[in-house]
Amino acid sequence: MRRPLTANSMVSVESEVESEVGSVERRILDVADRLFYERGIAAVGMADIRDAAHVSLRRLYAIHASKRELVTAWLDDRHVRWMKWFTSAVNRHVADGVDPVLATFDAVGQWVASPGYRGCAFLNSIAETAEITDVHRSIVAAHKQSIFDLVTELAAAAHPDAPTWLPRAIAVLIDGAIVQCAVFGTNSAIAAAREAAAQLLEIHS
Repeated sequence: MRRPLTANSMVSVESEVESEVGSVERRILDVADRLFYERGIAAVGMADIRDAAHVSLRRLYAIHASKRELVTAWLDDRHVRWMKWFTSAVNRHVADGVDPVLATFDAVGQWVASPGYRGCAFLNSIAETAEITDVHRSIVAAHKQSIFDLVTELAAAAHPDAPTWLPRAIAVLIDGAIVQCAVFGTNSAIAAAREAAAQLLEIHS
């Protein structure tokens, strides 16, 4: 005779279901991150995500009702993970004695040198005007604001006498270097941007 579900067993079953859904969603987001970054948003369909994530199309649409919704989830997820990595990388360079502001360039330099580098996923996305919405644009803006906020925090702590415009100039140098490294396939832009930032700090600190 089948035993009735108790409160504890029901909680256990619900936890297993939530864990499974979370695992599938993580797999979908990981696949979306790889394919959208490698190919661009327009070149990737939901069927491509389905095949690479090994989920049914029905399951995929149950989690993300549309491609635009998936792009939203992907941008949000990449923002959180990239900022976590970036902050940790900057802190590691600072721990090695590097100026906190200049450490941002060293962290970006690590990223640029990594296999499969194709520039900033957020800047790449915003260029695909037919694929994104104002919701996506707001996520991209929030991502860039987070980088600016981090640079502002680092500059305020290490260079309290620097002018208020300096963090914005540093953020522009970072983005410019990220783009040029992708365009030219070399990390020389990072070195040039870092030197320009170092001179700005020397003059205005």
